[in-house]
Amino acid sequence: MAVNLLSHVVSDLCIGRPRVLALPPSTPVAAALAALRAAADPFVFVDAEPAAYRAKRGVATVYAKVSVADIFCYVCGDAGNLRDPAAALGRPVSAIAAAVAGGHAVTHRVDPQTRLLDAIDVLLTDGCHGLLVPLHARARKRHHHQVPSHDAVAAADCCVLTREDIVRHLFGSISHFSPVAALTVASLGLVRRDVHAVHVDDDGLDVIRLLRRAISDGTAVAVVADDDALVGEICPGVLASCDVEPVSAAFAALSAGDVMTYIDCSLSHAPPEFLLRAIRAQLKDRGLDAIAELMEDTMDAASALLSQSSSTSSDEDYSPSGRGRRPRRMSSGSFGWRSTEDLVACHSGSSLVAVMAQALAHRVGYVWVFDETGGALVGVVRFADVLAVLREHLRPQSQVLCR
Repeated sequence: MAVNLLSHVVSDLCIGRPRVLALPPSTPVAAALAALRAAADPFVFVDAEPAAYRAKRGVATVYAKVSVADIFCYVCGDAGNLRDPAAALGRPVSAIAAAVAGGHAVTHRVDPQTRLLDAIDVLLTDGCHGLLVPLHARARKRHHHQVPSHDAVAAADCCVLTREDIVRHLFGSISHFSPVAALTVASLGLVRRDVHAVHVDDDGLDVIRLLRRAISDGTAVAVVADDDALVGEICPGVLASCDVEPVSAAFAALSAGDVMTYIDCSLSHAPPEFLLRAIRAQLKDRGLDAIAELMEDTMDAASALLSQSSSTSSDEDYSPSGRGRRPRRMSSGSFGWRSTEDLVACHSGSSLVAVMAQALAHRVGYVWVFDETGGALVGVVRFADVLAVLREHLRPQSQVLCR
């Protein structure tokens, strides 16, 4: 089994995977957002290499993975963008790609014949969130980390492999990782204490700076009560199913706890009128009339579209109140249909295999860790760290096979 696992190449994991959606850096943010809403995957890829470097080398090998959550950070993380959201959405998506790459959250293109273990090493480099693998069938020598420049292909000719995809593949051979898989996450040093957390009463905009870090870490922003009990989370995957304009208005006007309420309501039915009134009042007090108008326009357009299509749509696509839900996203890196209170958690005595199974079942790349006695949030287990532990277990065997 070890020989079989160690002999795999990344193309073995790409069978049946769709091509990624790649956009030119000059694409307006609004167009990128429209593409994200229409696409099966919750992210698009944008060339993140400097123009001078790209001109010398040819097709880029490093791309920024831009998600709806990144657009939220872009709109809400700058006071000027909040005052004039229409102008912000009209700027090139390269502005977001530069911020993503600056935060060391990038995707590397690798050769289809890259060994799986070498691919894991690339994923474990700082800031690497995924691998772009060319889909065209062509013989290449094994053990190359990246596609040579003369054989370069554009990102649009690639599929993507995320950390979740690699962990899921290794989980299929979990018996090979005995006894490590049965050890507790605490004993393996997998419980990270530096979680990104806000109090339920903190300002909604306080979430944004932490959300940037959470996207880079592959986690989420925890929302806690006075006793550090975890009451919910603001997850990048959940934001993929949200309309940017009205939820950005909610971030700018509400507390973190109320933002969670607004997100859940907007995903299943119309937000309650008391929240809408609070948003309008706060935005007016803060001089953010433009984003309030954009929120109203977006909600009116959505209501009109839903009323036109309600007669031909099935009941399961709509909530009892008549507000339509977005399609379930079940592609690479998808979080499916989740709410801000749909938490995935364990305790420090949970085994590695149990935590992996729990995260994969819920299609997330992290698991919150609770204190067993008091119930307080004490940390988080990330797939990036899980991959490092599994890779370390395989390292001696890979060295023997290479001799």
